[in-house]
Amino acid sequence: MASLKVELNMNLQKAEQVIVNATYAAMAWLILDFGLLFQQHGDQTFSILASHPEMTAGAIITIACIAGLIYKSRLAAMVLFLLLLLAMLIRTVQGIFPSAMMMIFFIILLYFFFTGILGTIRYHHLKSLEQDSNRQD
Repeated sequence: MASLKVELNMNLQKAEQVIVNATYAAMAWLILDFGLLFQQHGDQTFSILASHPEMTAGAIITIACIAGLIYKSRLAAMVLFLLLLLAMLIRTVQGIFPSAMMMIFFIILLYFFFTGILGTIRYHHLKSLEQDSNRQD
């Protein structure tokens, strides 16, 4: 609870840093997914992606969200968080339980994506306050 309170009281520099951290976490998630796919299927990775459009769509959405985070998009941060939760939920419903190491990685990603949401919201709030104060001058 103390960590959440700290995140809500962040300044502009801290907000930008947690957004960058969320961007790096999204890149790590994308690289891990492609790495695992390549490890399982080797040279057939691209044909697997072509035959499963949902996998391709997920990768494209993740790349778009990474680009959105670079521009400090609140929507991109929320989509990444929800996309990871959805992926975890689908795997659990299918009976595919991740290893302890993968679960730790997912929890770390969820933390970074959640703080990314808070950071983008705080960033835009602080920027709007800054613009309002500049208009009054």
